Amino acid sequence: MNRVILRQTDLSSLSDDQLAANPSSDVLTLDRALILSGHQPTLLPYPGFFYRMYHSNIMDICPYDPLSRHSDRYQHRVKIGTDTSWRWLTLPLEASSGCTIMAAKLKTNLLSERWNELEYVYRKYPMWSQYQAELKEIFLGYTHLWELNLRLILWLRDLLGIKTYLSISYGAEGTDTTERIASQFSSYGSVVYLAGKGSLKYLDMKKYERLTNSTLAIVTYTPPPPFSEVSILTPLMLYSPQKVLEILNIRRELIKVVVNGEEYSVGYLNS
Repeated sequence: MNRVILRQTDLSSLSDDQLAANPSSDVLTLDRALILSGHQPTLLPYPGFFYRMYHSNIMDICPYDPLSRHSDRYQHRVKIGTDTSWRWLTLPLEASSGCTIMAAKLKTNLLSERWNELEYVYRKYPMWSQYQAELKEIFLGYTHLWELNLRLILWLRDLLGIKTYLSISYGAEGTDTTERIASQFSSYGSVVYLAGKGSLKYLDMKKYERLTNSTLAIVTYTPPPPFSEVSILTPLMLYSPQKVLEILNIRRELIKVVVNGEEYSVGYLNS
């Protein structure tokens, strides 16, 4: 069985760069464990989404969740521009109250207006002309929200050269969020579930680990400004994909995670 071991690392096995990044020498050691992350199909996600994807073997996309129009949800809206100069891009929807993300349809007759908003923000960025045609074809090519978002996620993943597999969960069982996520991931067996900081608001970590016999690791990553709160599309319109990964610190190196309330450094997960 795949195992996760907490131990003191042998410092002789670390490079100088790793030693500098890991002065406490507390590491989370993975013994060929499957690294899994999951997320709703959000619109043009921010860099933290792709940080977790980069360090996962599989990212599971779940469009079965209820559609939320709350201001802190990014299923059909996203900040475009930079942290200091941004605006909302909001997609027009045909959706009944309480419907799932999967059931939400786009008002396709209004998408051209939203495309114009996107173009207005990014048209002067140096990489806009390179990506404009392909991005427009995707943006105007779908009738359902989740399909558009998933296609954009795949496009961004491939641009960045991330090799992580994507899977889709169409349903889950349970009376609360923790039980539904545990149900969603149950078919993967014993894994390391790499979750974002936001999951601390709704996920019962001990209950999740009990239900799944898996380890839950919370990533403490925060994207650097001026890209900490906006779509990853912003740096991609400014720099080459390789430069974007460098600027956002998405790379093969020790990262920080929280396991059982304690912070550890962990070696590059997706090897």
